[in-house]
Amino acid sequence: NDEEELERWAKLHMEEDTIGVHTYEKIFELLLRLKANYIWPAMHVNSFNRRKENGALADRMGIVVGTSHCDMLMRSNNREWLPWLKEKGYEGVKYDYTIEGRNREILHEYWRESVIQNRDFEVSYTLGMRGIHDSGFETSNLNGRTEEELRTQKIELLETIIASQNEILKEELDKTPLKLFIPYKEVLELYDHGLKVPDDFTMIWANDNYGYVRRYPSEEDRKRVGGHGIYYHNSYWSPPGRSYLFFCSIPLTHTKYELMKAYDEGIQKLWILNVGALKPLEMEVEFFLRLAWEAGSAKGRTQDVDSYVSDWIDRNFTGKIGEKMGPLLNRFSQIANVRKLEMMEDDVFSQTAYGDEGVMRLHKLQEILDQADVVYEGLLEEEKDAFFQLVLLRIHALYLTMGQYYFSDRSTLCHKQGKQQAADLYVKETRAYEDARRKLLLYYNERISGGKWKGIVTPEDFPPPRTAMYPACTPSVHMGGRNMLVHIWNNGEELCFVRPGTKWFEISNGGEGSFAWRAETPDWIQLSETSGEISCETRILVTVKETQEEKTGIILIRNETDNVQCEVPVLVSPVPAGCENPEEAGVVSVSVTGLRVDGFRLISYLGREEGDLLEGYKEGAEASFPVYFSSEGEFLLEIHRFPSLNSTGRIRMGVKIDRGTVLTVESLANDEWRDTWTYNSTNNVDKLYLKLPYLKKGAHQVTFKVIDPYFAISRFVIYTKERAENNLGIICAGQVNREFPREQALLNNGRILDWSDRFYGAPELKPRKEIYANREVTRDSLVATDHFEEPVEYGKTKSPKEVLTAAHSLFCEKDGVVKIDAVTAYEQTEFAYTENGQWQYCSSESYGRSGLAIYMRKRGQQWKQEEEAPNLNYQIRCDGGTYDFWVLLRIDPASPSYLGVAADGNFVDRTLLYNSGKTWRYEAEQVWRWIPLAGLALSGGKHVLTLAVLASGVRIDRLYLTRKGDRPPVDCSWE
Repeated sequence: NDEEELERWAKLHMEEDTIGVHTYEKIFELLLRLKANYIWPAMHVNSFNRRKENGALADRMGIVVGTSHCDMLMRSNNREWLPWLKEKGYEGVKYDYTIEGRNREILHEYWRESVIQNRDFEVSYTLGMRGIHDSGFETSNLNGRTEEELRTQKIELLETIIASQNEILKEELDKTPLKLFIPYKEVLELYDHGLKVPDDFTMIWANDNYGYVRRYPSEEDRKRVGGHGIYYHNSYWSPPGRSYLFFCSIPLTHTKYELMKAYDEGIQKLWILNVGALKPLEMEVEFFLRLAWEAGSAKGRTQDVDSYVSDWIDRNFTGKIGEKMGPLLNRFSQIANVRKLEMMEDDVFSQTAYGDEGVMRLHKLQEILDQADVVYEGLLEEEKDAFFQLVLLRIHALYLTMGQYYFSDRSTLCHKQGKQQAADLYVKETRAYEDARRKLLLYYNERISGGKWKGIVTPEDFPPPRTAMYPACTPSVHMGGRNMLVHIWNNGEELCFVRPGTKWFEISNGGEGSFAWRAETPDWIQLSETSGEISCETRILVTVKETQEEKTGIILIRNETDNVQCEVPVLVSPVPAGCENPEEAGVVSVSVTGLRVDGFRLISYLGREEGDLLEGYKEGAEASFPVYFSSEGEFLLEIHRFPSLNSTGRIRMGVKIDRGTVLTVESLANDEWRDTWTYNSTNNVDKLYLKLPYLKKGAHQVTFKVIDPYFAISRFVIYTKERAENNLGIICAGQVNREFPREQALLNNGRILDWSDRFYGAPELKPRKEIYANREVTRDSLVATDHFEEPVEYGKTKSPKEVLTAAHSLFCEKDGVVKIDAVTAYEQTEFAYTENGQWQYCSSESYGRSGLAIYMRKRGQQWKQEEEAPNLNYQIRCDGGTYDFWVLLRIDPASPSYLGVAADGNFVDRTLLYNSGKTWRYEAEQVWRWIPLAGLALSGGKHVLTLAVLASGVRIDRLYLTRKGDRPPVDCSWE
């Protein structure tokens, strides 16, 4: 499934126009080598049945073929239903069983022919019915009844369908095949309300597509003769903005944990894994299959994941490098799965709350990258390409992507803090990381193994959905005069230490030029630097090693150029000897790593970001943790739960403080789309909150008591002051006993370009293709329909001041077109201005990547009507006529977005707009894309053009009105 990149590779290398017998022969050979015997073949790009030799090959090689939850009796509806109807000459037929007579007879014929074609092969048959390609069960003739009546009718209808399909199998086959029923999405609801499924059917249960098993067979279900299977994902083409198809970041420990629970709960007959393009998931596929063979055994290679990965590395490479690379890869997966690379967004990790989460993660990734690169350099030359494919690709890709988003966020933070030169510096750094990732992809596709795998790793192209791209940087627009700024760790007014550790303050320049600085401090306070010259910013690490006695001190910072000084107070506030997990900066943060207690089990490499996961399995068992508060009051408890699911049960844990009453905390996100599941599956954590009773200063015990099985936590946080928005719940303070004691230092600027050129070579990065939506919108959003232009060169750069100058005069028609840089509305002049909303500007790809766009950064805001929505307004002068109105924009992939357009306050009817004003399509995710929003009839003279933006997160770059019927020019021809 989601196999477009595999097809792209097959076209280039297998002399096929799509995935066919030559490609399948290689795939089946791979499956046999890995001791697999079952496949659901490609369903996006073609139909397996369209070439009978596909099935014959599978049967000859001993591979059993089946189909997924939406494809019945070996049909692949997405690419088979309409071609079959066309071949038959049937018209007016719908994939809807409620339409009796001819329509239903044709459906029977469609299914029967598939059974006849495959009756000599060993296949499984999926029975039931859903819509074409993962759409809902179509029942048009059942409309108009109450919800309960409709559900009852659907149950009766589906039972009739299953009986009819079963009858076809009996009539056409001389043996009883493997028959599957997959209670997925809306069909699961019918099953839970009494749908009768024959006892010999194998029930296939699905995970939530993000690695969490949704439910297990009930005691009654486990009695079924047909047994149970699971459909699991290590790759997924998702609803908007949530796909992950670059590589798999789900830790092997995570996969094992969830699948072993499934096995123990009776899911033992059939396991199937969604692997996307297959090639990037080599380690995951092999582990999945080895785990399937060893499930239920007390021995085997998968018993210890560290040992498994180490052995896997040593089986593939010489030099006994597995001992080092096994733990390194498992640690990497923990970091990667906190937020999948493909789903990265702006402002995910805080750079100010309780330290700097973002830079801590980037330091960890750089450390892993550096160690892996050293191993790579020590390999035999003939092994390096394979090591890059299997190991380095994912490490480099995540590091380069997180670097883009870290420095982009930092540019925005610095702009907000007044550090204008630093903001500009980090825009350049973001671009450097972006360019390095482009070089990585070119290296993989063009140079590795002589281009053998070209086309199979193309995460910035569509289809399938693109990975995260183009974070919203914020360069400076107005640069003031030189002045010294100082910002302190955790947005504080002082640095307070309760235990030995390292925190920081930042010295920066708020304007142009530079200044010399010097710092003076008492002997017990150590600084990473004591003098220098600053044009942008520097972060000074402050280390205090002795915290047994209360003391205060002052760090005196002098701007020697301007004769200005600033003081940073430092306070040591010791806690009593022997106290564990003390309050610090209004937070107590406790990891469960290392705790061993009866009734709980520790799972290594499954804590969020780092450390262990603690699962309670014995009802009534208790696990206690000491904490120490230096304040008193009613505090907020935040539990970081591993977001496992149980759609038919409850997920609860008891909590008590000292010997107090046991309070119950319960997750309502026990299935997909319930409560906070969207957040949980995106961030791989379920944050549960509980208001604690009034607590006094001093030592306390926090105890967790098992109520329901599989409730597992990696960390808990107690906020004694107002909670600052953060992601990890970790006090990022470079504690002396932490693995990276200097993990809060800012990264060296400029390193990435030299490193990437040394590693990948220095390929010429051509301008990206410019993308234009077609005027006609097709219903099939899985295929590429956009038009592309390839610029011959980058556009001429402009400074922000030059871009914004146009806001001070009319936008006039010239040669039949009006060109507008949307960001000019940020200037709030009579000719260009905003109304409503909190508008900001950010970087764009225009003007040779020096341009600006305008947007609302705060995610999740939506408006229903154009008249009430935030809008951009421009006063134009035109010659008159009918104009095409184009908009260059980048949507927020995870949020539905609509645009409206008005001339002189009169909004165009939505039905007349491109895609009815809806800007989202799969191919629109992550990229800058021109859309032909509307046609406007304008008289000659002045007009006010209004663009209403009905959702935040949409970035608007350029507007283009034309009477010539043309598309907007590429960037290098814009002027």
